Amino acid sequence: MIEMREKEDLKYSNAIPTWAKIVNAAFLGLFFLVGFAAYGLGILFLFGQHWFVAAVCLAFGGFMTWAVRLVRNSNKMYTEIVLKCELQEDGYYTYLKKIKTGEEWEHLVTFDQIQEVLIGRTIRYQSRGSNRLGYHVVGAKIIMKWTNEQGHTDYSLFGLEDPEKLEEWVQRFKQKGIPVYSTGANVSIVQVDDYQTGYDELPKVPYDSDTSSPRIGSHRFNSLKLWLSSEMRARKRSKELMRDKKVFNLILLAMLIGNLLIAIRWMPSWPLDDGMFSEDSPAYWVGGFNFVLLLVVGAYWREQVKWYRSLRDVGLLLMAQLTGWVYLKLFQTAPDGMLEAIVVGGFILACYNGILFIIFRILRRFW
Repeated sequence: MIEMREKEDLKYSNAIPTWAKIVNAAFLGLFFLVGFAAYGLGILFLFGQHWFVAAVCLAFGGFMTWAVRLVRNSNKMYTEIVLKCELQEDGYYTYLKKIKTGEEWEHLVTFDQIQEVLIGRTIRYQSRGSNRLGYHVVGAKIIMKWTNEQGHTDYSLFGLEDPEKLEEWVQRFKQKGIPVYSTGANVSIVQVDDYQTGYDELPKVPYDSDTSSPRIGSHRFNSLKLWLSSEMRARKRSKELMRDKKVFNLILLAMLIGNLLIAIRWMPSWPLDDGMFSEDSPAYWVGGFNFVLLLVVGAYWREQVKWYRSLRDVGLLLMAQLTGWVYLKLFQTAPDGMLEAIVVGGFILACYNGILFIIFRILRRFW
């Protein structure tokens, strides 16, 4: 998201002050010199065969290089393009220029073209340092619905967090006879193209009568739940299913095969203690590894997860281990008490995994 600064009355630009450019260049130069020095020291220590110190220096140099690159990439939106957004007397004006190529693009949406304006909500997290909890700032997303030259509906967006400036925008629209509406929906991640199919799904009320939506510019400790249109939800679900197919299902398959082999080759040698694998056995390491991987495979943090997903995942692992026990019974020798230990281990894993699943579902209500 590009931060816009007001230069004149309702005229905004992404230009940053000269002093900020100087400070940014100084920090980049400092980071570069520190990284370069770390690389140099790392090479010297390599020649001196001080391997550990050399590795630390080279790793630190790599980190500084990554930091410089990250900062430079984040600054491109301010150093490589010129962006201006203005609410002029004739309408909403946008100007964009690519500094490297010199390409320019400008567009004016006249007030006569604007059908209506909807004020949505956005959310931004503001940190207060490592020792204090941060807070969320409620902003406004001005959504202008207008008709282009071909007679098709289009949308323009602008965001701000100053309630007084928002009121100036609203009054300007009202003076031109444009209806203004408000919605409490958090449209922070909704793009222009998403409004083509999802705009009519947004709940809205007349701007002046909206008393229930979060106040623009207010601070709150909990975030606002993101609003997604039906098409956005379907697209998100499609990506999740594709990720399951390409990554998570393969990991689950590897887990099942791994647990089957462990049950056949290693579990028979694990010591037993009162119907369970003893604390000296690798059972707890295997269970912990399964627990972590189930969190990844199950993706319990997703918005839509079947209520039985946790039980299904643990059940599959338990079936893999029981299949190994059956193999031992049929073709080799299964120690007495191994079956009971497998079942108890599966029950313990199901309890911990189920608790984690419930915690994620509770937290999901506040996301």
